[in-house]
Amino acid sequence: MSQDILRQLRERIDQYSVGMTASAAGSEMVVLERLFTPEEAAVYLAMSRRLEPVASIAEKIGMPEKDAGRILERMKDKGLVFPRTWKGRKYYAAAPFMHGFFEHQPYRRDPDPELPRLIEDYLTGGFIPKTRSLRTIPIQADLPGEKQVLPYDDVRAIIHDKERIGLFECACGHHLKTLGMRSCTHSGEVCIAFDFYAEYPIEEIGYGRWITRAEALGVIDYAEEHGLVHQTGGDARNVECICNCCPDCCTILRFLKQLPNPGRVLSSNYLPRYDEGKCLSCGACVARCPMKALSLSEDTVAIDHERCIGCGLCVAACPSGARTLDMKPDDLLRRPPSPEKYSFMRSSVDFRADLPDTDG
Repeated sequence: MSQDILRQLRERIDQYSVGMTASAAGSEMVVLERLFTPEEAAVYLAMSRRLEPVASIAEKIGMPEKDAGRILERMKDKGLVFPRTWKGRKYYAAAPFMHGFFEHQPYRRDPDPELPRLIEDYLTGGFIPKTRSLRTIPIQADLPGEKQVLPYDDVRAIIHDKERIGLFECACGHHLKTLGMRSCTHSGEVCIAFDFYAEYPIEEIGYGRWITRAEALGVIDYAEEHGLVHQTGGDARNVECICNCCPDCCTILRFLKQLPNPGRVLSSNYLPRYDEGKCLSCGACVARCPMKALSLSEDTVAIDHERCIGCGLCVAACPSGARTLDMKPDDLLRRPPSPEKYSFMRSSVDFRADLPDTDG
């Protein structure tokens, strides 16, 4: 494929979600050349993040609808598009790099054995996210006094509010497993998605499965027991997913752990409170902390607030109740982002509005 087409592809993808930044080594171009054929690139460049019928996409590039449909189905199998069938008609939207190409790799019909290594080279050798992706929210815990966990930070309340819930293998864990780099023993089936992000993989691709609210709550319990970090995706209108992230596997957490101050980049609305009088100096909280923000020194546990992301896992690990969660001051609270400021996961609300004869 020509370098000009690859450049156009990268520049287009860089406009979506967290982007696809150019690296000094050009490793993103190697990934793109592995992902796309020239005709797939031409079809992708005619698309947008909106769901469009095959006929509209074909018309933009002067291609017979039948040929465009064939190419789009092939792109679906490679994870390059978001597919949807509505009233017997096929619709497709361009998928970004994340949430998109990367997260779709577990369901590829014809896995490329070289692609995971090429993606890892890019992720560790030049990729810089252009915007925030997921929000850390704490484990279920009581707050001191009369304060309560905010509704948009309450993982169980989010699940109780949902009708269509899907469960999927963690894409990050799958990625490391294919590279022979996954060292944890957690269940890989820990990613929960809702609405559009559950519908298209299950109904269009046959990947993942529908689960009940009770089953979803069981996944949350498992995550908290095994030290996984709750992270949600979505704007203020709709929560799209709850990722229960292994600190050793999650692409985001792996990146954050390398920073001196992950708490400034990705922190919840809560911080752990420490009651030194109850502390047993057992080190359970130190071992459980995913960002290595805690350290045991003589008879006390010190916290590095620059590293703490407020996940609350230390609270769950503490056998004596010496750790509790405390809500940050109102002026420091981070609320779900407004639609115009969040592009990592295009809202299910907008995907529904793309389809004819829906109420949006």
